[in-house]
Amino acid sequence: MAADDAPVERHVHPEAEEILEQRALTSTLNSLLVYGKAAHYNLTKPRFAALSRLSERHRDLLAPFYTDHLAAIDHAIDINAEFLKLVARYGANEFEAPQNLREWEGATLLQLDQTRSSIKQVYRDWSAEGAAERQVCYGRVIRELNNLYSPERRSDVRVLVPGAGLGRLAYDIACEGYVSQGNEFSYHMLILSNFLLNHATSESQFTIYPFLHSFSHTSTAMNQLRAIRIPDKCPATFYTSTASNFSFTAGSFAETYANIPDEADKWDVITTVFFLDTAHNVLEYIDVISQALKNSDGTGYWINFGPLLYHFEEEQNSSSAVARAAKDADQQDGISIELPLDYLISIVEKCGFVLEKLETGIKTTYAADERAMGNWVFDSVFWVARKLPLVHPH
Repeated sequence: MAADDAPVERHVHPEAEEILEQRALTSTLNSLLVYGKAAHYNLTKPRFAALSRLSERHRDLLAPFYTDHLAAIDHAIDINAEFLKLVARYGANEFEAPQNLREWEGATLLQLDQTRSSIKQVYRDWSAEGAAERQVCYGRVIRELNNLYSPERRSDVRVLVPGAGLGRLAYDIACEGYVSQGNEFSYHMLILSNFLLNHATSESQFTIYPFLHSFSHTSTAMNQLRAIRIPDKCPATFYTSTASNFSFTAGSFAETYANIPDEADKWDVITTVFFLDTAHNVLEYIDVISQALKNSDGTGYWINFGPLLYHFEEEQNSSSAVARAAKDADQQDGISIELPLDYLISIVEKCGFVLEKLETGIKTTYAADERAMGNWVFDSVFWVARKLPLVHPH
């Protein structure tokens, strides 16, 4: 998650912070609204232009397939755009954005890129086609929860899901009978999850084209242009029965959940999936997880799954980041602490956890097109760690 896409965390005057927050929100909403225009401009327009510069022989070889294919991509972009406009309008109302669009902040190139990747995350979390990928990570977490707690106990078990993204894992945990709360920092994720969790009224209500943005590793034109129906499971049917055990919070995980004063407000389980490597300082995440878990009787569990693709490594490597960190030494935005897995596990144990289960080398993809000719594959780690009870001095 990038700073452009996130609620503001700066220590500034409240009025100035509210202005910065409004800018972050409206620029994200704008990136949803202008997706179609940007996608046509960046995807099909340059390819039509390139076609016109080819020799007549090469144009004849490509005709009519290539022009027909680009026209079909333009049509699919329009369908994506209509869905995202609906999300933006709903989000503007829910998050109380100014009604006058002229007051909205312009979308950055980074946010437009995040909008494109968000479409693939919707496919991952809320389509039937994404179920196999979810099963590798979300399925593991839920199976472990269900091994720890019998059905009759689950209504009293509080589970926190930081980095909840589009809310599917937190929602599925609630459907198993637990008290589940998701937490998310990215406005793209908050706006889209709010829409899917609260506005969708039936299964397969919307159509998206998540794979049209890449022309590489494409085996067939049909694969690039295949339509995906969402959602595969409609939250509205769940809400009509037991909505009280599912909630969602917006904001920084560290600021929201550190130093919870009342033990009764702490969590029985914290699940982190593709989350630890999003930290500027992973040690801070470990501290907050420890603080937020119940610790009076040694029954607080941390279930973790994911790779270690540290999100701020490149930023840390740049000279500008070093300069920022030197200028503003009390902030963590300019730093990135990247630990190898063996060191990370050692620190988890030093912080009062005992690992009851550890699996490594789990082959994992993220929002991948299973029909593509090439995909990123991670060797992920999975652990179940129990927090040891605090020993109070006599």
